[in-house]
Amino acid sequence: MNAADVIALGVAPVVASHPSSDNGPVSSWRFPFWGAREPERRRSQWFVPEGHGMWHENSPRAAANVNVLDLTHDAICVRSVDGVIEYWNRAAESLYGWRADEAVGRISHALFKTVFPAPLDQIEAELLRTGYWEGELVHARKDGTRVTVASRWALQRDATSKPIAILETNNDITERKRAEAEQAKLEERLRRAEKMEAIGCFASGITHDFSNVLGGILAYGEMLFDEAPENTSRKRYARNVLTAAARGRALVDQILAYTRSQRGKRVPTDVCRTVSEALELIRSSLPKSIVIHAAIPDVPVVVMGDATQLHQIVTNLGSNAIHAMKAGGLLRVAVTPLDIHADRALSHGTLRPGRYMLASVEDEGCGMDEATLARIFEPFYTTKDIGSGTGLGLALVQAIVTALDGAIDVKTAPDEGSTFSIYLPMADASNMSAVSA
Repeated sequence: MNAADVIALGVAPVVASHPSSDNGPVSSWRFPFWGAREPERRRSQWFVPEGHGMWHENSPRAAANVNVLDLTHDAICVRSVDGVIEYWNRAAESLYGWRADEAVGRISHALFKTVFPAPLDQIEAELLRTGYWEGELVHARKDGTRVTVASRWALQRDATSKPIAILETNNDITERKRAEAEQAKLEERLRRAEKMEAIGCFASGITHDFSNVLGGILAYGEMLFDEAPENTSRKRYARNVLTAAARGRALVDQILAYTRSQRGKRVPTDVCRTVSEALELIRSSLPKSIVIHAAIPDVPVVVMGDATQLHQIVTNLGSNAIHAMKAGGLLRVAVTPLDIHADRALSHGTLRPGRYMLASVEDEGCGMDEATLARIFEPFYTTKDIGSGTGLGLALVQAIVTALDGAIDVKTAPDEGSTFSIYLPMADASNMSAVSA
């Protein structure tokens, strides 16, 4: 029996003389299970069995009919137009954790701490207009956890068409929504990977020829620079040519590094040593207004990777952090081994249970809005001024981390800084002693 069948049964209150509850007089409910053509004896007023919040008649037939509501897997509750719960089936007990005697008499939306997809007055207006509403709601369980439900409401009216009750059925779709979100993430990652692969193939095909062209420009530029008299416009022009060509060569090197990011060696590598070496280079050109605070273990933290690629990760993240802190501040860098005991979804990737190395770079800079965050790993996307960045630094970081079976988590907000967390699987015990130099 599905929820639609239950709604079709119809519900109506029965005026009865019963003691009052803490919430006022107690109403009973009748469930007309048969149509108008059935014999009168089948359209008697059946009452909800005791224990589900209503009074009942001692009728085996009544109990048998209404117990059908406990056979459905949908959580069913009947509530007054004011939202007071009057009936609560066993599936509702199972889904939410409250027994019937705990739920009946409570205001449903307050009990569930409902998150609506639209303003409640709009939903209620549609219910009054059409007699029916359906949509997705987020409810709280008794234990405080949240559940997403496909909810359907049916409005019951009396003989004068006055609204008197609402029958609500809720079907748990939490796992389905989680699976859909995970599927969307996987599809986005696939699209991004295909895009990056296409860019990599294109870049690889042109960079070698471009490098040869730049080689000629640099060679002739150096000859012109050497032959030009000092303090002349010719000397200045030659210097500008060499500067522009050098920037082009640096861009070629970055493109080649990006296209080779998935072909690095995988050997036991001490992340602590690599990060420390990268920070020494960063400190040599660090503005006085920025201070680095490093928290790096004294013992090796080993991953299967390439020291050069790990060095690139740290220098790229450090360079971006420094650029974001124009007013100065504290740059925190940390390396931490940790165990992940269950699947963990990150902003860019998902971790499976296992032992990981966490390298974090946290700045006190300008931060990023959601639109920028959504694009930071796109090749050639940059927020820096023209000539200040190529847009390949973070794309290279993501390509390396992905190739090493890792994941990235980014936390940021405008004017609140950014934290980049890099997770890489740690090497097993047999490789811990064979750390690359």
